[in-house]
Amino acid sequence: MKKQAAKVEIEASAETVWGVLADFGKVSVFNPTVTESYSTTDEANGVGAARHCDLAVGGATIEERIVEWNEGSSYTIEIYDGTRNPFAKALGTLAVEPLGDNRSVVTMSLEWKAKGGIFSGFLGRALKGQNQKAITGVLAGLKHHVESGDPVAGRQKVDRSAVTVI
Repeated sequence: MKKQAAKVEIEASAETVWGVLADFGKVSVFNPTVTESYSTTDEANGVGAARHCDLAVGGATIEERIVEWNEGSSYTIEIYDGTRNPFAKALGTLAVEPLGDNRSVVTMSLEWKAKGGIFSGFLGRALKGQNQKAITGVLAGLKHHVESGDPVAGRQKVDRSAVTVI
């Protein structure tokens, strides 16, 4: 599996940032590639909670579920279904750490393997760039939403300059 990651500093406490991240069904408020999202399980968060996301590009959808939950600090999701899902396997982790009274750092990583059999190498190269753009967009959107209160649903352009690829 390939792994990509990035991080961003946010001018808000880790508790404030976690409050946004933990509202699992409402990822569209900070993910600019998601136009609408909602929970698909009775669990709002924690292991087993699932959500549906409508993507801004081409009417695609994805289904995600939480496979690991560390209250107040991190969770890992699995992309398990969706239209035009290019992944044979994909796990994304979001983690927040305090940096002081009113600052925090959020790290996002994505471990993935492309579908495609003999074409997986070609697809993998294409996905690498798309995934990095998605990761930096999520972190930039989270920063924007937490610091301003404005949702970013469906915005393809967010300021990614504060995001560091790691």
